[in-house]
Amino acid sequence: MNHTIACGDTLELIKQVPHQSIDLLVTSPPYWAKRVYNGEGEIGSEATPELYVSRLADIFDSMRPYLKPSANVFINVGDTYFGSGAGAWNKYLDEDGNVTQVQKDRKEKYFTTKPLQPKIKQNGKLYQNKQLLLIPSRFAIAMQERGWLLRDDIIWQKPNRIPASVTDRFNNTYEHVFHFVLQKKYYFDLDAVKVLGANGRMKNPGDIWAINTQPLKGNHTATFPEKLVEQIILCGSPAGGTVFDPFLGTGTTWIVSERLGRNCVGFEINEEFFQFAQERYTESVLYRQEKLTFQ
Repeated sequence: MNHTIACGDTLELIKQVPHQSIDLLVTSPPYWAKRVYNGEGEIGSEATPELYVSRLADIFDSMRPYLKPSANVFINVGDTYFGSGAGAWNKYLDEDGNVTQVQKDRKEKYFTTKPLQPKIKQNGKLYQNKQLLLIPSRFAIAMQERGWLLRDDIIWQKPNRIPASVTDRFNNTYEHVFHFVLQKKYYFDLDAVKVLGANGRMKNPGDIWAINTQPLKGNHTATFPEKLVEQIILCGSPAGGTVFDPFLGTGTTWIVSERLGRNCVGFEINEEFFQFAQERYTESVLYRQEKLTFQ
């Protein structure tokens, strides 16, 4: 396969990609006020959720010329609550309840020990503590208003989600994956992802996908599970086609693209994540080669 993988600003690197050459864009951009990846000015650090939504939509608008007219776009966007203390960690415990230096370093680096949400004055409306901000819905509507066609609002349900400690609402166990297209006729291979029905016949899998999260070793968080990406690549791109992930992260899209016989274009601005993605990809290729050798 012919992969184009680079470390840097995706909005600059994409200028090297030929127009109308991408069959599928699949990605999970940084969520609003959830993590610290690259410092001041990074995506997710905007002063308000509205600015975050607008910036995200601007980014995907800028990528539109590089997509084939028949292309699919799948975007995973997470939500949060106003006034959330996400990132304000004061305990660093492993699964057994013991403090570990690895956990401490990871949480201080990627979450910080202070709340990540900007200070926004409560207005008794959208901006009030405990308000679910509905960022994914706001993003989807913003994309529609810019001319994108929304075909699916897929619910990624996480069976192995760790329960939250809240007692005044239900635990959140899902995220949204939006499926956009550029025109009414586009590539889509439903047969590639059909599942066995109760009647013994193959059927449409529907838009609720129960897929476990996939932890990785070391300090790396917020990773796409390979199973989720696999389902999207199979239905959203032809064999030998080109898959683009503008926020490559730890390289899941790259790894799955290689395994499924697709070319991958992937850009990641965080050098540590990029290096880890390279290591993951190399390990994945070696593992597949060894597996073939022993078969």
